[in-house]
Amino acid sequence: MRGFKRTIATMTMLLLGIGAVAARAEPQFTGAWTLDRAQSQFPRHEGRSQPDPQAQPPQPPDVKLVVDQHGSTLKVTRIMTTGTRERSMTDTYLTDGTDQTRRGYRGEVVTRAAFEGDRLVLTRVHVKKSEAGDRTMSRQSVWTLSPDGRTLTIDTTMQSPHGDRAMKTVYVRS
Repeated sequence: MRGFKRTIATMTMLLLGIGAVAARAEPQFTGAWTLDRAQSQFPRHEGRSQPDPQAQPPQPPDVKLVVDQHGSTLKVTRIMTTGTRERSMTDTYLTDGTDQTRRGYRGEVVTRAAFEGDRLVLTRVHVKKSEAGDRTMSRQSVWTLSPDGRTLTIDTTMQSPHGDRAMKTVYVRS
């Protein structure tokens, strides 16, 4: 009987250990995602000239994300389609928390990606150089998955000399 109890206790500890490791596992974002506009919240663009109120507003593009995640590399392709016109942009991040520096438009761009528990935090700082002086713009995006893994929410905060803005984009797995 003692051997049976010891076996049950060992199995219980093993299962609890596996559960703890699984709970700390990084979320897996790999897949195709489609923007859900109804659940998303976009910033207002105050101060921009408004078109003729009688005119039809332009149709917003359809947005899809294709994410490929392998180890500490995350490749994100954003595809925007308006009518028959399609354009895409791909970014690759190292999710180990190291800074990645590259030349950007009129300056330097530093990105950092790191998992913080069950979420991915991406930061981007762009320092633009000009005759009027340096301008710094930053963006922090926090990626979270729903418990069922079917909804990706990206909460983004943008800071620039023109002020701060926030947006929330919600994607559903395609």
